[in-house]
Amino acid sequence: MPVLSFLSSQSRTSLSLSLSLGMAVNCSVMGVLGFCFILFWMLEIVSAQLATDPSEVEALNKMIDHWNLRTKLNFTIDPCTPNATWAPDNANPRIACDCSGSVCHISHLKIYALDISGELPPELFQLKKLMDLNLAQNILSGSIPLEIGQLSNMEYLSLGINNLTGLVPPELGNLTKLQSLSFSSNNFHGPLPIELGNLKSLQQLYIDSSGVSGPIPQELSNLISLQILWASDNLFTGKLPEFFGTLTELKDLRLQGTMLEGPIPRSYSALTKMEDLRIGDLNTEDSTPDFLENLTSLSIL
Repeated sequence: MPVLSFLSSQSRTSLSLSLSLGMAVNCSVMGVLGFCFILFWMLEIVSAQLATDPSEVEALNKMIDHWNLRTKLNFTIDPCTPNATWAPDNANPRIACDCSGSVCHISHLKIYALDISGELPPELFQLKKLMDLNLAQNILSGSIPLEIGQLSNMEYLSLGINNLTGLVPPELGNLTKLQSLSFSSNNFHGPLPIELGNLKSLQQLYIDSSGVSGPIPQELSNLISLQILWASDNLFTGKLPEFFGTLTELKDLRLQGTMLEGPIPRSYSALTKMEDLRIGDLNTEDSTPDFLENLTSLSIL
């Protein structure tokens, strides 16, 4: 005799209803799990196939042709493809990307000591997400375009050892995320722009032998994070800045071969983290060594 025959009609109805609901819930849960699995699988496929912003790819290809680098960077795959040969830190030329969003953006570009020449191409400034740009030790010429100020995500910018000319553009002051800036060994003229004082995150500033002249702007006193300043062999004039003594993170200061006037201010005694201090060829007054008393970390003078 079937088991259900022992149950009352009401009990059989309740049990049937319970079984039906249980099966429905079970199917519903399985359906949700299946849907979630399919959705997750699709997202994995999409994320694995993220492509670089097409406008950036076009700009990059134009620059590669402009600099005759097609033999070194001949893309047959997307430039932001994971594990590409040009992506590692030690690659040169190097292209690396940020793929944290819905599309990839070029974030690192290094073309170091590869004899690229000519002016900085306008396509460079279409790479709005650049964080690290290294074009040092090439044969670049002309001025730095004002559009450099549009690359507001930049943290590391190296244009040293080239043949760049003109004024140092004040638009560099828009790059407030900069941690390292180098335009040493170029042929600029005129003063340093006061807008460099906006770079409060700057830790390294290399401007030696860059051709700049005139007084060192008071606005550089805002560079409270500065650890390294190389500014030798420029035509700086006026007194050795008193405010350098307030930049207490300084570890390496080089001011040789300028037209700055002494003496070395006593405020420099506050630079207790200083390890390498090179100040020479000062005009007029001699300096006393009193300021050295607190510089216990100093190893090179």
